[in-house]
Amino acid sequence: MKAREFQGNAHPVPGGWWSVVMLWALAIGFFVQISGKVWLVSGSGRNAQIYLWLLLPALIFSVYKVVTRKGPKPDLYYLPWALFLGWVALSTLWATDSDANASSLAKRGLFIGLYLVAIHLLFNRQEVFFRRALLLGLVAVTVGALASLIYQYGFLQRPLAYRAFRIDRSGIGDIANYGWPVAAGIFHGAVATWVLGIALDKRIGHRLAVFWLLCFAVLSLYVLLTYTRGAWIALMTSCAVAVIMHNNRRGWLLMASGLLALLLAVFLWWDKLVFEATHRQLSGRGPIWDYFFSTMPGNWWFGHGLGTPFHYVWPNVKAVSPHAHSLYLQQIYDSGLISLSLLTTGLLGLLYKVWILRNEPWVRLAFPSLIFALVAMLTDVERIFTRPGDYWTVFWLPVAVLLALPPRTKKPGLTACSSD
Repeated sequence: MKAREFQGNAHPVPGGWWSVVMLWALAIGFFVQISGKVWLVSGSGRNAQIYLWLLLPALIFSVYKVVTRKGPKPDLYYLPWALFLGWVALSTLWATDSDANASSLAKRGLFIGLYLVAIHLLFNRQEVFFRRALLLGLVAVTVGALASLIYQYGFLQRPLAYRAFRIDRSGIGDIANYGWPVAAGIFHGAVATWVLGIALDKRIGHRLAVFWLLCFAVLSLYVLLTYTRGAWIALMTSCAVAVIMHNNRRGWLLMASGLLALLLAVFLWWDKLVFEATHRQLSGRGPIWDYFFSTMPGNWWFGHGLGTPFHYVWPNVKAVSPHAHSLYLQQIYDSGLISLSLLTTGLLGLLYKVWILRNEPWVRLAFPSLIFALVAMLTDVERIFTRPGDYWTVFWLPVAVLLALPPRTKKPGLTACSSD
């Protein structure tokens, strides 16, 4: 047997030159979506590139299929997600005191829908393009994290004491600037989960496994130093799920090493952890959640409407919390229990699909990433109904990949083995 390695054979692209151009554009846009914050310092410029390269080809394809009536039969797994996006967009109609135009908010549902189409096209028509864009994007984020750690703690000599400094950017201009430690922790934790899944794939050689494990170590250290507790717990949970799904020696050894490191951290930070548990009540979200429940009578089913400000003023301090600090509570606040029910239905459909395809390589890679998002959203994620941004990588990417997988059809996965 020759050494195992990440590889994949590109297949001829059906549809001629237009399909080739479209797939290259989608791959570029997908790479920008994952890695753009590392090297594109303008937020508007970054979004424009995603609109141009990723969403525009998906829009043209969708319009063409509708006009020519050649579109494929809708996959039932997509139905609850379409209903969810439609309902949340509709909820802008009864919002009050919104700072944004209702149509501006509602059209984000169209953007997310086009994103699901784009990932489906790229994944199913030329998986090698999807795979390479994904791997390059993960490496780019890792390089940004490594540069941030070296510059902040090596060059600028930031303190390493518990929560004395919370990293959220490289410090080199606006390169790899995530704006807030919580956002930085969640984003890098999501990327770390994808990287770990690649490292645990038993079909890659030891050298590549070491490379991806080193990437995972860099990203995990970055997440640790953001001191984002939600990201910590989500990463530990998703890593455990990844190890269980891959079920190989490499994963179990890594889990054992991680548990030892966790015990060491608990020993070193015991007094800090006791303070977090007794004084800050771990999440510190209690007063915000109490305010949420006080605002919901009469609005449980339909919500206040997407765009209605959430405005909790902390007593005795000049601070305001602009969201419920729980995606699930914020979803109810914005669009009611109906939207949460549709979201739950979509997730249950994906869970059923994951069970059916549980031995597929892409399921073992994407499902732990979805678990990371679902855990992180308990306390920290504001909204998933957004323009292109971090939460497209955190939440919508694993959703899109799991939706794109053909039911009961085996895919070649991330790797292939060559033999003499």
